[in-house]
Order: sequence, then structure tokens, then C-alpha cells
Amino acid sequence: MKHVSRLLLLLLLFAGTSAWAQLSSTITVQRNYVVPPNAGSHADVASTCPTGTVALSGGLDSLGSADIELTTLAPMFGSAVLFAQATGTSGGPTGWYASVINYGSNNRTVMVSAICAPITGVLTVIRSASVSAGTATGSGTGTLEVQCPSGMVVTGGGVDVSNPDAMKLSSSSPQYGTGNAFLADRPAGANPAAIGWTGYVSNQGLVAGGSMKVAAICATLSNVITIVSSQVGVAQGQDNGDVVLCPAGFIAIGGGFDSNDLHLLIATVSTPFYTGYGYALDRPSGEYAAPAGWFADTYSHSPANDVRNMTIGVVCAQVANVTAGTVVTVYEFYNTKLKHYFRTSSAAEAMGIDNGAAGPGWVRTGDNLSAYAAGTNLPGQDVCRFYTFGANSHFYTAFAAECAGLKAPGSGWTYEGLSFRSQLPARAGTCPAATVKVHRLYNNRFAFNDSNHRFTTVFPEVARLQAQGWQYEGVAFCALNYSAG
Repeated sequence: MKHVSRLLLLLLLFAGTSAWAQLSSTITVQRNYVVPPNAGSHADVASTCPTGTVALSGGLDSLGSADIELTTLAPMFGSAVLFAQATGTSGGPTGWYASVINYGSNNRTVMVSAICAPITGVLTVIRSASVSAGTATGSGTGTLEVQCPSGMVVTGGGVDVSNPDAMKLSSSSPQYGTGNAFLADRPAGANPAAIGWTGYVSNQGLVAGGSMKVAAICATLSNVITIVSSQVGVAQGQDNGDVVLCPAGFIAIGGGFDSNDLHLLIATVSTPFYTGYGYALDRPSGEYAAPAGWFADTYSHSPANDVRNMTIGVVCAQVANVTAGTVVTVYEFYNTKLKHYFRTSSAAEAMGIDNGAAGPGWVRTGDNLSAYAAGTNLPGQDVCRFYTFGANSHFYTAFAAECAGLKAPGSGWTYEGLSFRSQLPARAGTCPAATVKVHRLYNNRFAFNDSNHRFTTVFPEVARLQAQGWQYEGVAFCALNYSAG
């Protein structure tokens, strides 16, 4: 089961502009795979960062959490996996990969993501440890803690094993050195930056022992914090997970999970999460904005009818000073009956739509974006919102001339006020630094009194909708590349 727990914490922090500039161009690169039933073996999946960037962390999302289990989730270096790397210190990773087992009887789709940034000075600290053999009466164990060099913080980390068909991932999480060193021991809410990474594997294959490697991705950054979830209960024979979001003005550069039972709770998902209610698997393969949070899910193998607990942590880096109330989430919905798209910057309106206030057929797409609140004295233009009764459709524009024209009598549109505030693209369709493009498409159904526009950050959607007859109308806005909280 997936649900969202929002920790809306605004912290008074001061950051160096050089670090902000590097991190403000962070992107998420994700790639989906179909994993066939393969109990007794595993499938490898990977995502690679663009040239000129390094992988700060990565993760894997799944639509079949009750069937999928993770045995590896780790950085890669060129075409080489973590387990092929020598222990010691190396440069930054170039991507992320995972090994997964599908215990179900059907194909399952998974999405592996890499969080990529054009940042310098990233180091990877790699250590190895032995994993004891599994027996008929109990699983073997492997555990390892890796710390960053003095003065550096961890952005993310990963775990690789010598036998991914049997050694399952039960903890991959930030580590804090002394005093409540493990994620499961940290209080819920805002915590300091982590200084290392912890990995724990459960050898459940009744095979001989082997070995594991843990990597900590380390960087010299200021104003990095960890937001820690409350404990998430996982019932016997079920999976459960939760989401933790970074505060407004921050991006998620990594994340992980820990549990109070490192043999009975096995990872099914540990993945970046987008602004609002946006899972990685809500989107096709491609490049997207920086994530806003972290989602993790585990499956309980408890033999008793009880509840075991897990904890989720997201590593957050500040990229902008944000005053409370000046940044909003702009949610997107799709109506499966009307085939129309709709956006709102009102959380109350979005909740009302969820509860049927706008009629049947509305579902969230997960393609949410961050923007300034309307009426604030911040860069950009306020976005006008209009409604036309004939086509039962909404339209949004930040261009003053377009807004004025639609306000004119006889336009067929009713002005509903200002929705949010966004910077405008240059004539070439480019957006300023620290923003992402919002593409505008039109369904070309004026003749049917069924006009509708879509405003999307998901560029692969442009080609998909064009194939259905939609017209691409260029870049409409430039959304913020950080969490709205």
C-alpha cells in the first residue's frame, strides 16, 4: 500500500551560492524494465547519468511490491557494477543499478532512477564484508557501515552482494556516526546531515556464505539535512511503505530505509519521489526534475501475526531560500471519461476532486510541478486561469496579451483568477537555471466543442499525445526545480 506522509518543515539555513548553483541543475534519469517471473534467479536493471554529471544516489520503484524483492541497489561506474570495484576511495558514480527477483506469476514493471548533478568533488568510499551462510533454521547475515571522509556529508549510498539470487536487501540507509547512528534510531522529523551509509543483507538461499560491498557517496556540501519518517508498520504477509518529502526550497539527493527486523522485512521499493503525489512509475523513461522526496516499501516475512516496523529517510539539500507560503504545488488530473487534463494550485481543490466534487473519472497523473504562489513579488508572471462552459475545459497562461485577450467580452472564456506565478521561457523555448520546462499541447477538437489543453513537464508525453492528434504549442511556463514542501 502506498500513502503519503508529509513533514512540512521549514528551516532557517544559510547556503553557499556555489553549491546551490551546482545542485539547482540536478535531474532524475529513469528507465523502466519489464521483469518476468524469475523466482530462484534475478534480473539486473540500470540507469545512466548524462555526460558531465555524477550520480548522487538512485533507487527502484515497482508496481508489484508484493512480488518484487530487491537484492542489490547500488552505484555503477561506467559499465562496471559496485561489486567489481576495489575497496577504498574512487570518484563519483555514473549511474545506478538494481537486481530484483519477481516471485509472482506475471510480468512486473520496475523503474530504476539515478539522481544526477553537475557537481565536482564527489567521492565514493567502498568497503567490503563477509556474509554468513544461510541454514535450514535461519538466514545468514551481512552488515557493514561506511563513513565519509572528515568534512564531507553523504548524498546517498548502495549495497551489492556476491549472490543476488539469495542475499536480499533489508537495510540501505544513511548513517550518523555516534549517538543514534542508525536511521531506525533517529527521531521523526528534521535531523542533521548523515556522514555515512549502512547496508544489511539477509542470506535466505541456504547457500554458502559470500560477501557484500557498501558504497557511501560523499560530497562537501552545506545545508544538507535528513528528514526521517515515523515508524511504518508492515503486517505479516503484506507490503507497506511511505513517502517523506523535503521542505520547500530543497531537493532530494538521496534516501533509504531501515527496519527493526533485518531478516523479516525485505525491500521491495526504495526510490526518488516527485513534487506532490508523484511516483517514478507514474512517468515513462526519460529525464525529469530533481526529486522532492523518497518512497520506500518492504514486505514482511514474519511467521507470526504481528507488525514489524521500518523507517524511511530522505537526504535533502537546500537550493533556494523559500519563505513560508511563497511556493505551491500545482497538481495535475486527467479525466478518463472526458479525456481532459486539469491543473490546480489549491490543495483543497485537489482533495475535493479526489473526493468526487468535480464529478466522476478524475485521477491524479503524478505530473505535478512547483511554482511561486500568485501575487508574490518573485521572478516571473502570474498565471491566469480561465474556464469555458461549452467544452467544459480550463486554460492557463502567463502571457499578459493572451490573458487580456481571453478576458475580453465574447471570447467564450470566463476568468477565474490567478492560479500561480511562473517564469516565462525565452523565445527559443529555453528556461532559466533552476527551472524546468512546462510544455503546452492542444487536443485540436474545437470543431467538436471539446477543446482541452495539457501543460506537462513530462517531455515524452509530447510525442505520445501528438500521435493521438494533439498539437504541440511550445513551452508555456518554467516550473521550479525544487520541492514545494
